[in-house]
Amino acid sequence: MPEILDVPGVTTGASPYPSAVAVGNFVFVSGQVSFDDAGSVVGTDVTEQTRQTLRRLERVLAAAGATLHDIASATVYLANADDAPGFNEEWKRWFAAEHRPARATVVAALLDPQLLVEIQAVAVTGRGSTEGKEAE
Repeated sequence: MPEILDVPGVTTGASPYPSAVAVGNFVFVSGQVSFDDAGSVVGTDVTEQTRQTLRRLERVLAAAGATLHDIASATVYLANADDAPGFNEEWKRWFAAEHRPARATVVAALLDPQLLVEIQAVAVTGRGSTEGKEAE
């Protein structure tokens, strides 16, 4: 039976979808963006927004007993194709050579015009490293 995960500060009571759904060892994380807990956009460039988005993704995964290194697949939505190099540089800071999830990148308009990046992910618990933190 699916377990619905609503992470405080990530999912609000008004949200039509949960932060994530866990089914067995799989964690399906809803698209995360660079909001703070109050729902305001954090960052004005793709690097800052990617960093905040990954922090939120990390919080959701932690609520499911997973880390960023448990991600098997991610879909990234960029508002602007020109932001891909900056996004990729920040992505590499979080995902080392020994763990690189499968990924698709799509250029699309996001719901808030201030948003530059959104990340949706699927993780498999019990298979990744215990180190899911940002690279130093």
